[in-house]
Amino acid sequence: MRKRQTRRTATILGLLAAPVVLGATLGTATASAQPWEFGPLYQSEFSGVSGQYLCSKAALLEQTSRAIVIVPCTQDPATGNWYRVVFNPLGHGS
Repeated sequence: MRKRQTRRTATILGLLAAPVVLGATLGTATASAQPWEFGPLYQSEFSGVSGQYLCSKAALLEQTSRAIVIVPCTQDPATGNWYRVVFNPLGHGS
């Protein structure tokens, strides 16, 4: 039983560390605001002037679904878009 719990914890920590590891090893190209999804781990993008507002609304929705925000609402200086990285074990949120 303990071995299963240890394996589950290691899997979750690996998923949470994935964006940090990718960003550190592949450079700033992986830190762009392009949306992507890998199972329960995803990055959403909000563009335009209302991007920061939409990012805040997404944060409220993700709190109610008990998602874990890994990268809070951040602006990509190259595109001017807002993005966030989230781990949501219940499914894709925003």
